[in-house]
Amino acid sequence: MSLAERAESVQLFPAERRILTQLLEIDLFTLGSMTSSDLSERSGASRSSIDRLSRKLGYGGLKGMRRSLLEEAKRSGGGLRPADVDTSSLTGIAQRVLHDLGDRIEPFMRSLSQPHLLDQLVSWILSARCIGFFGAGESAAVCSAIYLRLMRLGLPVQFSQEHHTQVSVAGMMRTGDLAIVVSYSGRSKSVVWAARTAKEAGAHVVAVSTATASPLSKISDLHVALPRADGLRGSPEIYDRILSVALGQILFDCIATRRPDLLETAMQVDDLFGEDRL
Repeated sequence: MSLAERAESVQLFPAERRILTQLLEIDLFTLGSMTSSDLSERSGASRSSIDRLSRKLGYGGLKGMRRSLLEEAKRSGGGLRPADVDTSSLTGIAQRVLHDLGDRIEPFMRSLSQPHLLDQLVSWILSARCIGFFGAGESAAVCSAIYLRLMRLGLPVQFSQEHHTQVSVAGMMRTGDLAIVVSYSGRSKSVVWAARTAKEAGAHVVAVSTATASPLSKISDLHVALPRADGLRGSPEIYDRILSVALGQILFDCIATRRPDLLETAMQVDDLFGEDRL
């Protein structure tokens, strides 16, 4: 029995129907990497509603529902790739990925164009005694990339991938310091813990996330919103991480424009390596 057929045999609440509608409309390429947080954001329903729906339909959770839909597609010969991908051409796949990335750039530009957002963020960076970066998993890689860009300007930045060290750094922050927190879902426990600790210590908290209603967003003083483009295929968080890394260069250029003396510091670092730069 298919997922849709199972749904017809039970009574569903409105939130559960929204979840089911989203599941049945999402293309299979995106469905393959869908998380409960993604589905919650798309449907406007809670993750507990997602769990309740899965139990009503006889599955152990979202993974079970995803697996059922993917297996149905295999049996019907639909495959797991979007229909417009030229599966005989790897170049076609590359074009599709880059096109999807391009579709997110304009919404991200609009997000950064919010009144005073970049002005406030750059001002906090330049006035902070300590700038800490906080992120878990692949978001930690984003933190590392931005940290490396700002470190070249001689700014007082700190970053560690180990989450206990992140919380320790957050706890040593003071009033006027800055915590830049990266989390696609805004719900990663270790990251929210660090953000809350930094906030309680008096630091400003900047969230880089797609989630506008999450534990992290409630803590943050400023939200750099990553675009949620539901029509895109693939793993949406990957596209957002690429844009987050671009944020590092945006901040680098903004800071260098406001403080040319810091750009001289970056040039001095470059001179240390000369032709031997890796």
